[in-house]
Amino acid sequence: MTLTKIRTWCHLLVLPILTVLLLSAPASSSASDRDDKDDKAADIVAKAPKGEPLEVVVTSRGADGAPVISTVLADTRTQAVDLVARALDRSSTIGAEMDHRVSIDAYNDTHRSQQWALDALKGETVNQSTKGGGIKVAVVDTGVKSSHSDLSGNVLSGRDFVTPGTPANDLNGHGTHVAGIIAALANNNRGIAGLAPRAKILPVRVLDRNGSGSSADVAKGIIYAADQGAKVINLSLGSSSSSTAMQSAVSYAISKNRLVVAAGGNRGCGLLGAPTEYPAAYSGVVGVGAVSKSISRSSYSSCGSWIDVVAPGDGIISTMINNSVGLGCSSSANYCKISGTSFASGYVSAAGALAIAERGWGQATVARRLESTAQDLEASGKDRNTGSGFINPLKLINP
Repeated sequence: MTLTKIRTWCHLLVLPILTVLLLSAPASSSASDRDDKDDKAADIVAKAPKGEPLEVVVTSRGADGAPVISTVLADTRTQAVDLVARALDRSSTIGAEMDHRVSIDAYNDTHRSQQWALDALKGETVNQSTKGGGIKVAVVDTGVKSSHSDLSGNVLSGRDFVTPGTPANDLNGHGTHVAGIIAALANNNRGIAGLAPRAKILPVRVLDRNGSGSSADVAKGIIYAADQGAKVINLSLGSSSSSTAMQSAVSYAISKNRLVVAAGGNRGCGLLGAPTEYPAAYSGVVGVGAVSKSISRSSYSSCGSWIDVVAPGDGIISTMINNSVGLGCSSSANYCKISGTSFASGYVSAAGALAIAERGWGQATVARRLESTAQDLEASGKDRNTGSGFINPLKLINP
């Protein structure tokens, strides 16, 4: 039996002994219990995406309470079932699953001729009180172009989980676009202004050049961001498949008083509603839908119980890399207009950063006030289309 790849993460410590434990840990349960675990393991492996490597993700509980996210690439389905079954048999295991793809939540639409979102959010007025100075916002995404002139000095050194050991540079453009929405420089006679122009961006690269990545890497990125002191963690990405690893990482971040904001998805409503979007649907996460310039729900914005608030998402102009991939931008663009709940999520993260900077509130208070101060748009109270409504940063920071 050979293992072609083993990757383990927990507070930057490599735990090579885990693979041995996964493969050789003695079973402590009865034969019937073992049969049940084998059946459950077989069901888990059966959900592995077709055509994708058989990568088993095990989430266990570390000595300090932090989730330990470990991945093992199996050669065969039989080996994958055995790995999952043995992991489930260990008392420290929170969950075992097959890795699956997570992708950006971008949607190409007609470009706008101005930065309407800041007008709608009264950005300049809010910034008279606070610009988000001193607040670290993690952009868990495709990376960020730190050398962009409109982000100069606002991007910290982060981590690349796609190509470990290299800077978290953006080869897609999506993460750079989100970063500009949050913290592009203001009043510098160029480009655009972010809603929180003095916040600092912590780039965490978990998605590749094509805007796709593994649920395990996303989970590791969230844990890293929480441990690095990011007060806000922006997740402009999503999947219709839940993940124990991602859910455990989100819970860990929230336990450390981090505001977690996630895109609500670009699948629209439809007759039967949209598929549930993760991580937006996890408890404690602020799930974000998108609205157009008319402050009405964008047609692509997913509907569901996980939508807590909405924010500008149509024709959002922001910073961009040259030669972006799949975003509809020109190859020489330094700025680009794109639509999607990804970018609405960026505005909510920026609003959260402003509230934390101005009031020093914790995660729970900011999350609650984002909803309680929002402008109701559709059915009275919270609804599946626009949640509690359109965010109001000015009311948010002024109790």
